[in-house]
Amino acid sequence: MPASDNGGDRRGPEASSSSRAGSEPAGADPAAPDPEAPDPDEDWIIDRLTVDPSRIPAAGAAGLRVGIGDDAALFEDGRIITVDSMIEGVHWDDKLAPGDVGWKLVAVNVSDIAAMGGRPSYALLALGLPSPLDRAWVEAFADGLHAACARWGVRLIGGDTTRAPIRTASLTVGGHAERPVLRSTGQVGDDVWVTGRLGLAAEGFLALAPRPEARARLRRPEPPVAFAAALAESGLVTAMMDLSDGLARDLGRLCVASGCGASIDPSALPGDGALAWRVGFGEDYELLFCAAAASRDAVRSVASMQEISISRVGRLEARPGLRLVGGGEWPPSLFAHFPTAAPAVAPTGARHAGAGLRAPRAPRTGGAL
Repeated sequence: MPASDNGGDRRGPEASSSSRAGSEPAGADPAAPDPEAPDPDEDWIIDRLTVDPSRIPAAGAAGLRVGIGDDAALFEDGRIITVDSMIEGVHWDDKLAPGDVGWKLVAVNVSDIAAMGGRPSYALLALGLPSPLDRAWVEAFADGLHAACARWGVRLIGGDTTRAPIRTASLTVGGHAERPVLRSTGQVGDDVWVTGRLGLAAEGFLALAPRPEARARLRRPEPPVAFAAALAESGLVTAMMDLSDGLARDLGRLCVASGCGASIDPSALPGDGALAWRVGFGEDYELLFCAAAASRDAVRSVASMQEISISRVGRLEARPGLRLVGGGEWPPSLFAHFPTAAPAVAPTGARHAGAGLRAPRAPRTGGAL
């Protein structure tokens, strides 16, 4: 449930005044959180941490165009900055080698920069490592990190290292957009497009015997950074964001930000996995974007020049909410950092994600504060 619906009462339905009348200990604060209630979701945390802009001195936000609420922070001069963190046991397990962790830490950040039409250029790394130091792990992590930085033209310019009880890594990436694109500027009637194939990362994590390309997508995603920048600079797109948390969640965020809804044709969604894998898991790090129907040929031309596959999967509509063409329910999300209910059962033939272990994902909104 969104934080705006919870108000000051963070308790679940079972803790309502009607169901617990007379059960509170004497002197108890009726607004105190119920320790047995499910955790609030990730969006609640972001809302709680967000500071009212009116309380920030003008000098503290000088030149800022967009702060919390998009894939990254954007300044008036086109500078973009984002940050993502990865915690061992939460964002990765033994499915990822140390080099994969280094690569993916860069990939999830440059995906945010690309989602706003930018090109990444620099990074700062904060790394926490347990003692005694595993030098082989650090060497392999560094190799993956350096390979990804070279892949997307990112220079590591500084950071911090510290001892920690478990491995943690946080990367801040900056870049620049000649013609920035937001998630909040979609227009009713726009086509909805996605790049690549959806659901491969879900297969790589959930399937008992994933295909090699699914393992590769989970371990070392390839966000379409150059295509996103070219598309933004073409002026053809009205809104963009990356697909990190799954189409259902990310398209919903784009629609809320743009003040509209959307209809999606499930038969048009690229990929051959279960619908829940294609829309409910995330980790694809593909691009979600919107453009006017009159721009279809021009959009396809940009994709062809960049050698990127794209699929037109639906359109934005005036009525709020997300709908599947032909009816049917959207599959539930297959992962949440702070689940508000029991996890959904994994699709047939898959094993469940267990205690929330999965490859690194960036909380967005979602995302970066």
